[in-house]
Amino acid sequence: MSDERGVRNLRWQPHFRHSAGKLGSHFIRAVREGKLVGWKTQSLGVTVPPIDTGEAGEWVEVGPRAALVTYAPNDNAGGSIPAGKFFATVRIDGADVVTAALVKCDEPAGLTPGAALTAKFVTSDDAATLPIFELVANP
Repeated sequence: MSDERGVRNLRWQPHFRHSAGKLGSHFIRAVREGKLVGWKTQSLGVTVPPIDTGEAGEWVEVGPRAALVTYAPNDNAGGSIPAGKFFATVRIDGADVVTAALVKCDEPAGLTPGAALTAKFVTSDDAATLPIFELVANP
């Protein structure tokens, strides 16, 4: 339809099934079900979250254990990361790449490279797309 100025008024209603992409949507659903999965391809191995290279791949279960690679003190985060949580890179068991994640820890002295972590899944619908990792008491 056009108005008197010749401007068309159109409504666009896209239909899609994968708002985060096919791989991302599958990954988010798995996390909401309390599972960690990786996407395994010939060129990259197992990536978590999945990286779509366009090549064929398969889903594999990974984790829930992980190892701390490094972390950033949260006092530099400008209040965006609450006390007791740290932005970190972790290597999830079964993955071939590191993953950025939040690590919950009351005592940062325990955050040393290689420290054993385990995934804790949040159950709300608006939860993050990755679980929060916590230190394992007795690895």
